[in-house]
Amino acid sequence: MTKPKTALLVLAAALVAAPAAAQEDLRKIYSDAAAQWMDGRPEDAAGALKYVVYRSSDQALNAAALRDLAALLAEAGKNSEALAYLMKGEILSPEDFYIQFEKGWNLLSLEKYQDARAAFEKALTLTADQDLSSQARFALAMVDAELSGPEASIEQLRSVYTRYPYLLSPTAQLISADFERLKKRPHAVNFIKEALTYDSRNIQAEIDLARLYDESDFFVPAWQTYYTLSDMDPDEPFFVEKEKKLRKYVTGKIDNLLYWARMAWPAHREPLPDEQGPKVKVGLYADKTGTPSLVKSFSFITSADFDLVDTRLGKILSGKSGMQWTVSYDEMNRVYQIKDSMDSVAHSTNNSIRIVPKKGGVILIKSPDLGLSRGVNRGDKEIAGELLALVREKGFWLINETPLETLVSPVTAGLADGSKMPEQLKAIAVTVRTRLTRLARLASHTSGEYNLCDSRHCLPFAGLQQESTASSAAARDTRGETLMTGESLAIADLHKACGGSTESGVNDYGRTLPIMTPFNFYAHTLKGPPDGLLCLADDKTTSSDVYWTLLLKPRWIESRLNRSSKIGYIRALIPLARDSSGRIRSLRVEGTAGTAVLENPEAIAGALGAEALRSTAFSIRPLYKGDSPALFVVRGIGTGDGKGLCLLGAYGMAKAHGSKYHDILNHYFPLYKVRKNR
Repeated sequence: MTKPKTALLVLAAALVAAPAAAQEDLRKIYSDAAAQWMDGRPEDAAGALKYVVYRSSDQALNAAALRDLAALLAEAGKNSEALAYLMKGEILSPEDFYIQFEKGWNLLSLEKYQDARAAFEKALTLTADQDLSSQARFALAMVDAELSGPEASIEQLRSVYTRYPYLLSPTAQLISADFERLKKRPHAVNFIKEALTYDSRNIQAEIDLARLYDESDFFVPAWQTYYTLSDMDPDEPFFVEKEKKLRKYVTGKIDNLLYWARMAWPAHREPLPDEQGPKVKVGLYADKTGTPSLVKSFSFITSADFDLVDTRLGKILSGKSGMQWTVSYDEMNRVYQIKDSMDSVAHSTNNSIRIVPKKGGVILIKSPDLGLSRGVNRGDKEIAGELLALVREKGFWLINETPLETLVSPVTAGLADGSKMPEQLKAIAVTVRTRLTRLARLASHTSGEYNLCDSRHCLPFAGLQQESTASSAAARDTRGETLMTGESLAIADLHKACGGSTESGVNDYGRTLPIMTPFNFYAHTLKGPPDGLLCLADDKTTSSDVYWTLLLKPRWIESRLNRSSKIGYIRALIPLARDSSGRIRSLRVEGTAGTAVLENPEAIAGALGAEALRSTAFSIRPLYKGDSPALFVVRGIGTGDGKGLCLLGAYGMAKAHGSKYHDILNHYFPLYKVRKNR
């Protein structure tokens, strides 16, 4: 039997241990809440966080749970509830910048502008961090627009515009809106154009520019901008109808007033070297699914004499280099006609035809008529090898049979976006060669008539004219080299900018990813990239590939979603599952007429930005007017899916560190080996 004194000591020890055990349980519940959030169960996560806030006596744990809970609630548009928890957080941490900043956003959404201003102004006194102070001043400008008018808002925004490069595009967008309220439309037009200069994929700015041009009676620029929008979002009837309506103001050939490349003569006048490697068939003018557009007509010029072959009748005629010929479908007579440089019909057929230049010659495809196809690069295109005009109903597909190696240099040049950095280009060339070779061996298209396409479905190929002296040297110096995993070709993915780390965890000297919780990731998107980041350009005003912010209006998201899901008006956008790098894997859209869940990155990017969204590594913060969101603030990191080679990171390695291309490839593909095929 235990002695009384000993029993008292045991009881006292138990009483001390009990809170500790309970506290450990609460930490486990907090950890589980983060896992539930990552797994796509935000409501379960919120419930667990509320329990931790209610039960915990640990100030640090309580503060962390409060911030996470407030972030989840604000994201879902539950601003009053979020504010209640933030008020409690303010008691625990009165000098916490984030508490005041979040108070301000929730008060702004509740249209309590005086209180929102006080919160943002206090937040500005609590930090010397340029990232955070710029975010607070950006938000304060929105408050000033409501309280003091557009002049006061512009004054706040100018401070951000001149000092902070990572909010240039959305700041210019807000300044444009303020000038429009002041009825200074020319100023509004100039600033919305600035917004697109700093972020060419700011689709909301593109929409605003089209509207401003239209309202200012600048009909041709309005038509051009609506055409661009109809190309970006071909299923949006408003853009298509606007483009058709404004077309009457356009004189001259429409295609020549757009952004398609037009060439008078082939860029390659001398014969190309004879490539001995494998040949591929490339479907030209392909859409995002990899399907070639139906071509009604096109002209062509060859750099060498050529033969024209009817695929059923055999060789029909021979033509001279430097002369322009035309191939077209005659809808009235239902035949395909080939006209010579004198516009005389040289051959009529119902069969497919092949254009076969003499050895080393190239073919320049000019002014292809793609009918109603949208979202396809209609530019002139120079190709090597043979061109097949494959008969289809009321038109034909263009398929280029060419040595695979001829594609490496121009595709590399296109991906390098004007860079002449030799080692970066060599790393890209090896990756491109690997990817093209692997895709050519797979059944990645529904048609067996071709095995590669010229769209981003495979790798964008604008034509041989895109190659540079530097890209040609890179392809030549790495000839035959591919990435291998064991005895198999590697999956050689690539993307433009990882923003700090790739999907596989390769570190590019970005900010260390925080422990993934709702608030931690949101706060991560508030901070700009560090100076040493490999994919960050020296000119930080061009940083939208790495760090970007979009101000998206619900109207266009609703329109895209209601084509298939009938959600009505949007009430909330709720990110569900995220991967370990914060990329959203699924997104729930709550509307007045229903709910839709977008289950993959393509669907998310398509709904929010008509595929202009750079990546799915982003946070969302709605800004409400009344019961409905007026704006979604989307803060994102990186461009692309983060897989494989970071194109801008490769440039950074070559320039800042003098890395050779093998080092670059080892950095991004640590599990693969470069092997030269003999």
